[in-house]
Amino acid sequence: MRRLPSLSALRSFEEASRTLSFTKAAQNLHVTQGAISRQIRLLEDYLGTPLFMRHHHRLEITPAGKRLLPTLQAAFDSIAHTLDTIRADPSNSLLTLNAAPTLATRWLTPRLRDFQARHPDLRISITNEYGPLHGSERNEDCQLRFGMEPLPGGQSTFLMRERHVLVGSAREFDGPPADEDALRAILAQHRWLYILDIDRRLLVWEAWLEAARLDVEMAPRGELEFSTLDQVIHAAVAGLGIAVADRHMIEQELASGMLVQLSEVEVDGPAGYWLDVRPEVQETVRVRNFSDWLVEHHAVGASDGKGHSAPVSPAR
Repeated sequence: MRRLPSLSALRSFEEASRTLSFTKAAQNLHVTQGAISRQIRLLEDYLGTPLFMRHHHRLEITPAGKRLLPTLQAAFDSIAHTLDTIRADPSNSLLTLNAAPTLATRWLTPRLRDFQARHPDLRISITNEYGPLHGSERNEDCQLRFGMEPLPGGQSTFLMRERHVLVGSAREFDGPPADEDALRAILAQHRWLYILDIDRRLLVWEAWLEAARLDVEMAPRGELEFSTLDQVIHAAVAGLGIAVADRHMIEQELASGMLVQLSEVEVDGPAGYWLDVRPEVQETVRVRNFSDWLVEHHAVGASDGKGHSAPVSPAR
């Protein structure tokens, strides 16, 4: 183990040697003149020899000080160069993020402008992969995931719970139905749009109907199936049918009037959206900046109590 004096003492000596003034050294290092004097004295005690001859209003470096100074300057230059190289490494300014396609396109992308404005030097790479974050072929810093529980072996932060609403195209509907009979007529006269998870339908329709207390025939006019929620939303906007969709993913369509919410019933499912971070990068500046921004500005918690909990498959 190396036996070395403190870095503060070495830095004080180097700055005092450069300026030949304890006062100027103290100003440059943002400490008091007394602190510089103490650090120099500690270093001289460690070496067993004086480093400065103190004359009236001036300093003179001793032979021992002149011997130490170039080695110390070279060491500090080398440290500074290495630190600058690490800071300038492109990999340190690249945030790699994996996100489910619908979540990335409809929820994350509209919010990234704010994050980039806060961190303009950070580059972002977003991918859409499937599988565990810790798999041998996965090396993203973090991921935005739809699921029911934290990621085993990682750091997971819950962002928001899914909330399902019944919607239809503004091409077909001027507004929500006037009463339950009109709502039943809509359900009977329009195709139902379904989300598939591999080879099975997600149970969002069943959960919504149960919460709405509507005992109706399922999709009497037929149905259309799609592999992603994004496709279901596009189909609903195009007027191909009515859908039960997560309102977090249709904020823009509802705000612009492209989609009409056909009922006040909103159903909170057991699943939601999570931020997972690989443990080995969670303390990097890029990941901390992204995590802090996401949680502070966009996490909405498990539920605000307005919806109804119902069993819905967590797949997307």
